[in-house]
Amino acid sequence: MKHRKQVGFTLIELVIVITILGIVTVTAAPKFLNISSDARVAVLNGIAGSIKTINTIVNTKAIIQAVPDTGDDKNRTITTNLGPVDTWYKYPESVAEKGKGLRIAELIELEGHNITIFNEDKNNPQCYSIKMGYNETTCYVKYTEACSTTVPAKVETISSQC
Repeated sequence: MKHRKQVGFTLIELVIVITILGIVTVTAAPKFLNISSDARVAVLNGIAGSIKTINTIVNTKAIIQAVPDTGDDKNRTITTNLGPVDTWYKYPESVAEKGKGLRIAELIELEGHNITIFNEDKNNPQCYSIKMGYNETTCYVKYTEACSTTVPAKVETISSQC
């Protein structure tokens, strides 16, 4: 009789392969578990990019429409296809405190991402700020309106613990 050589894996080979797959899974799993955090950071970066684009457009329109830097709200309002926009030093206001125009948070699309608009910071009356994001201290975009003709509006993204 001819002996046929068996083809296949031995039990020890299977145990070794399963052990290696387990080690790879444990090593790679934390990276894949942070996908939701990466998605939140990507949303914040998108919001920051939108704000910067809107700032450029509003600033350009304010220059073209020759609105004053400060003064009465009705004189600093520009017209857009979305409606009137209150400006401060020719950039969108973070808080439309007296006027009827739109503020920065109303000019960007925030629906569908569970974004919260946090209380406005009105400590510096020359340049208010507003935060929007997932957490008021560790995961947000902060918009600070222009403080003077030489200090334009500023956008910061904080994403240390998203």
